[in-house]
Amino acid sequence: MAMADDSKSVECICCDRKVVEVDPKTWKLFNEMVPKERYDEQIEPVEMPHVKSTVLKKLLTYSVRISDTTCSSDVLKTWIYDEFLHGEERLTSLMDLIKVADYLDLQSLYAGVIQYVEDKSQEEISYMVRNEDLRSLLKIVKSALYYLEETEKLWSAVRSLLMKSKEEFSQMIAKEDILGLIKLIEVAKPLSYEKLCKAVHNLILSKSIDQLSLEIHNQNLKALIKIFRVARAEKLQTLQDMVVQYVFDKSDEELVQMVSTELPCYQSIYLDVAQYLRVGTTEAEEIFNWPSNETLNQKIPIEEEAGDGSKKKDGWMAKEEEDQD
Repeated sequence: MAMADDSKSVECICCDRKVVEVDPKTWKLFNEMVPKERYDEQIEPVEMPHVKSTVLKKLLTYSVRISDTTCSSDVLKTWIYDEFLHGEERLTSLMDLIKVADYLDLQSLYAGVIQYVEDKSQEEISYMVRNEDLRSLLKIVKSALYYLEETEKLWSAVRSLLMKSKEEFSQMIAKEDILGLIKLIEVAKPLSYEKLCKAVHNLILSKSIDQLSLEIHNQNLKALIKIFRVARAEKLQTLQDMVVQYVFDKSDEELVQMVSTELPCYQSIYLDVAQYLRVGTTEAEEIFNWPSNETLNQKIPIEEEAGDGSKKKDGWMAKEEEDQD
């Protein structure tokens, strides 16, 4: 167990497969903060499949701070603003922290980071997203819709980066391989970015069989499962069949090798799913079904028709116009 030797640092392996070493005292405080997770009962290296290494380091710092019994809620909030989050230049990092705080039910941290993000000016947000690629920007929007109450400043900051024509999107994604394109669909679909989804579809359909085959052969099993799942949902039959054939041709030993770099807690899951792919079955609906978009779509303000036929731009997600082609 991870607490067998109180004098030894504990190794944690995060979802980005990076190892974080935690000193015994901090490890104890961290587990007192999240007792339901029972991380201290795991055998090392302790797997944290929902936590990035950068986020874990933040959580460890936070656990030490809140262990101070003299730390009032007002003092904690000031510390979060002035020290804990001060200097954080990437909005994606803050969104990652919000998601994990929600998952671990750390209410004070969750509320504090959300307030910190919502207090940012449009100019500050623009600076924080200046180097993000298209997929990262979409993930920020998706997280904002789910977690934030105040989204107007964020949308104003990213609007010019995301409101593109299908042709502009096509140019932006021209160099993406099949996994990159699938990941774009995965995040754009729940946000109703139809122009981007159409641009991705067109690019996938424009790839030759040889090119698709080469790109598929460069993927690990986790990526192949993702490609199959989205291809099935998007009715990309040729791509779906190519993934099935590629997995079918692999031996059991080769499949094991394809998941060797994944967290052990996921390896058996991916191997089980691979058995469905090998025979092309769709019996396991819960594995391959596309997630419901209802929650996000209900929160996305869209352009509404005014009485004179013009559009009122009340929201920060404009409704996509139907393409002519």
